[in-house]
Amino acid sequence: MNNKYDIVVLGGGISGFHAAIASSRMGLNTLLIEKTSSLGGMATNGLVNPYMKYWIDEEYLVGNIFEELNKKIDDLGGSFENTFDSELMKVAMNKMVLNEKNLTVLFNTILEDVFISNNKIENILLRHNNGEKININAKFFIDCSGDSVLGLKSKCDLLIGNDSKENQAVTTMFVIGGVDFEKIRNDVKQNKENFLAWVGYEMKVISVAGYFKEINQARKDGMDLPNDLFFYVQLPHGNRVSVNSMDLSHNSINPSDLSKSTLNGTIYAYNIYSFAKKYVKGFENSYLEKIAPEIGIRESRRIIGKYIFKKEDVLEYKKFKDGIVKGCYGVDIHKKDKKIDEKEKKFVPIYNDFYEIPLRSLLSKDIENLGMAGKTFSSDFESHSAARIQPTCADMGQKVAVAIGIHLKENKKFEYISKDEIINNLNSISNL
Repeated sequence: MNNKYDIVVLGGGISGFHAAIASSRMGLNTLLIEKTSSLGGMATNGLVNPYMKYWIDEEYLVGNIFEELNKKIDDLGGSFENTFDSELMKVAMNKMVLNEKNLTVLFNTILEDVFISNNKIENILLRHNNGEKININAKFFIDCSGDSVLGLKSKCDLLIGNDSKENQAVTTMFVIGGVDFEKIRNDVKQNKENFLAWVGYEMKVISVAGYFKEINQARKDGMDLPNDLFFYVQLPHGNRVSVNSMDLSHNSINPSDLSKSTLNGTIYAYNIYSFAKKYVKGFENSYLEKIAPEIGIRESRRIIGKYIFKKEDVLEYKKFKDGIVKGCYGVDIHKKDKKIDEKEKKFVPIYNDFYEIPLRSLLSKDIENLGMAGKTFSSDFESHSAARIQPTCADMGQKVAVAIGIHLKENKKFEYISKDEIINNLNSISNL
């Protein structure tokens, strides 16, 4: 492999994948580094499903390479509305990557060291799982690691958790098969008070959160369940659901704490499945299909950029001159041992406007040639909880990579790159 690149992307999750594809198509020699042996990050290794709300009425806020990816997943038979098959997503991603002549992927590789001169990253040292060390030089770097590993090793100013340094809770996702959807619809129709208010029996995609009576009874019977509700979403292929029903340890950057949560998460996945099979209508003949090999981390470290995206920007649907990413998903903070109160049971989200994330929130304030996308982007705790969803992270990746491409190819300062330039360039490299 080469040792010199135009752009290096750290992290092959949803944001890093999109950043690498966009960079390659801008004609830039690109290296994508991934610590596991699979692309997709939380979407594949973490089994995170579905795509949370990224549309208003019939208008999608994220397109281009993200739309291209979803079309390829659909062509493989791996999508159903806003849910997807994690295995077929990996196939689609790998096919797209192999079709890029300017893109090199390095799996099973971590960042070991960063060398900086005059506020710029000069080169980085990588280490493969086999022990081999690789020195890489590049013009620009994008941190899509999820944990801001590149920002940390570059000694950037970082934000961690909330004001008390508490991270969002982590979750082990898993899949249950053999579910009877007709029984579920009838149950929701006949027992509306047993579910959150947004749950409806006429939904096209089965998405259910509740079962308060069953959980209370199961706990009385001695079952160890981590949450006050059981939440799942229908997946493509057969009668399968993705389950998101546990909120564990807040400290997602403490290795010991996270390891303990990973151990407990697998046990809780089995406990929740056992609960559903015994107590929930429609799950009587179900089976545990798979448990995510990687625990789902919602938030850890964020790199401080030229602008810190704020809670008020989300709540006030703020628009920016350099607002290049659109989102509509609201503030959503998961806490360990969170109790479901009556207010939350009756809450129904409304989506009638969007907010924008500025380019400045995707560029480091400390390092001149460092961008970021996905969970690493510059934001406060509350706004991060809204913008961390997969479609928004994908859009951050593709948009910041295009902006960096314009910057490198035209020697143009970021403050003089308009959002229209970024959008037009992204449209021109999208294969739709």
